[in-house]
Amino acid sequence: MTLFDADRPLRVVVFFSGSASGFRYLATNDERYGDDYRVVGGFTDDPDCPGVAHLENQGVPVESNDIEAFYAEHDADTGNMEVREEFDERTASLVEDFDADVVLLSGYMWILTDPILRSYPVVNVHPADLTIEDEDGDRVYVGADPVYDAIVTGETETRSSVHAVTVDVDAGPVIVRSKPFEVHRPLVDGLIEFGADDALRDYVDAHQEWMKWEGDGPAIARALQLIATGRVELDGKTARIDGEPGPYDLG
Repeated sequence: MTLFDADRPLRVVVFFSGSASGFRYLATNDERYGDDYRVVGGFTDDPDCPGVAHLENQGVPVESNDIEAFYAEHDADTGNMEVREEFDERTASLVEDFDADVVLLSGYMWILTDPILRSYPVVNVHPADLTIEDEDGDRVYVGADPVYDAIVTGETETRSSVHAVTVDVDAGPVIVRSKPFEVHRPLVDGLIEFGADDALRDYVDAHQEWMKWEGDGPAIARALQLIATGRVELDGKTARIDGEPGPYDLG
């Protein structure tokens, strides 16, 4: 399945929960922004988050629905996925008028359910190399803290991955991998050896911030460029770029 095949710019709607750093990179650093693709709208679950101003300052309209308030109205915990489907149905109706071709997750913190996934192709950037698998073929660095996991496990470098979103979290086909980011192993190994947990956490946070601007942003930009020019197909668990198995590597 080709993700997009039309003779016009790709229309993107951005979902975000915080500062929308991926969108900010696109709008200020990608020379193809507005040509190959354009961001036509945004959605946030937090109406007070800083990303709202970032999008609106670029002339992008934003819809919002406070997820915490939504769950409170339903007297349910945010892990309740039946209520999440109701929330996503409301989200789908809010963004419908943007007439988007694809949803880009830019720091959106909630698992998506069928009302969104059946309506749009969805792409996400994950701060880990999702091509690394264990002996059973399962992806190793998934979940909420993959940069920490990779660094303390002993990896010598990290990468960001842009992948298609599926029902299974962090399991969709990888479209683009960022350039590698070297881990300072002597420093990290020393911090681990001496139990310097706070300093280790500071190192991980700084490493992830480095990845965010030099890894996540360029990888998102290249993925949208590839999708917009009809070069990405999804074939089961594999993304094909120009007919060849991906991902597309940025160095």
